[in-house]
Amino acid sequence: MKQIKTILALCIAILVFEGCSKDTDPYPESAVPSWSVQSPELLPNSFTAIVAIPDEINIYAGDEDKIAAFIGDECRGVGNLVKSESTGERVYYITIRAADTENRAIVFMYYNARLSYMYQALQSVPFENDGTWGTHDSPVILDLEYVTD
Repeated sequence: MKQIKTILALCIAILVFEGCSKDTDPYPESAVPSWSVQSPELLPNSFTAIVAIPDEINIYAGDEDKIAAFIGDECRGVGNLVKSESTGERVYYITIRAADTENRAIVFMYYNARLSYMYQALQSVPFENDGTWGTHDSPVILDLEYVTD
């Protein structure tokens, strides 16, 4: 009987220690991006995107987070965070640059510094010279997906 109690106590101890062990991170961490627009003087046209991060990711947001817009593989705009003093709402303004002949889709990437995760927006928008996507009062909420590469 004493042997059964000892085995039972060991099983309980193993379950407790395994249950309290550190959780593994579901996603690998991404390196901090160094996004910038190369030769903006060669890209005379602009498009403004005013976007926000969805609530389920925004709860982890910080001032060190980064957001950028891409046409193809080329960074065409880096976001500036505007935070509401009264509500704490976080909105990003991105001026996206393009050449005269471009009208390809703009894709958005977001880096969360606290989690070290990289996300890509599932939605894209075609470049339109002098166009605007979203407003400060009604920013476009990006539908973000974790990037594994």
